[in-house]
Amino acid sequence: MKKPLKAVLVLLLLAVFGYSVYRIGDYYMEKHRSDVIVREAAQYVRLPQAEDHEPDDLTRPGSAQEGFQVNFNALWVINKDIVGWLYCPDTPINYPVVQAADNEQYLRRLLDGSWNVGGTLFLDYRCASDFTGGNHIIYGHHMKSGAMFGSLVKYRSQSYYDAHPTMYLATPDRVYRVELFAGCTIESADDIYRSDVTEAELEEMIRSSTFRADRDIPIDGPILMLSTCAYDFDNARYVVLGALIADE
Repeated sequence: MKKPLKAVLVLLLLAVFGYSVYRIGDYYMEKHRSDVIVREAAQYVRLPQAEDHEPDDLTRPGSAQEGFQVNFNALWVINKDIVGWLYCPDTPINYPVVQAADNEQYLRRLLDGSWNVGGTLFLDYRCASDFTGGNHIIYGHHMKSGAMFGSLVKYRSQSYYDAHPTMYLATPDRVYRVELFAGCTIESADDIYRSDVTEAELEEMIRSSTFRADRDIPIDGPILMLSTCAYDFDNARYVVLGALIADE
């Protein structure tokens, strides 16, 4: 190989290596920034103690639901768009939820408005911010690190569902127990992405679910739908649905 050609190849390899190092470093810097912002907000959240959510208690009112407390007045100083806090015991899901005038604002932005590939969990702008009635859609990125909704696709496993059948959603008005009942891979343009889902659509989601919950179909009352990217086909999404059960 001629020396000039060899030198060019070496330079190209060094450039590729340097760019790869830059991208990896940039990714971890953005993740660190996201973690810092979330930790700042999490200081105003009281999570249930371990003894509050023993496995036998997860589907019963009280216990973890009562121990979950959020100071929204303090959170609104950080960002007035915060409408809730989503928590799933013993998983990475422990995040604020925001809502903007569109579904683009927080797709790649943190609570402080800075650009970040991880974005922020956000409620569809068409949904009621108080989570009363209808289907409420929360979007989150499928991060390789497991952050945001990176762990959501684990609900494809029955054993994972059995270990984590319940989430909790705190709002300024009340705390909801989220009893999960279906998880499915769907298209990004699926009709389920709206607030007024039908009983027939819920039945179809349960039939197509990757896990079996053996729970009644929540005909009445609000539904929570968590959505993240999947890679089964172009524009695939994995969604998990749960019934929102308010505290007394």
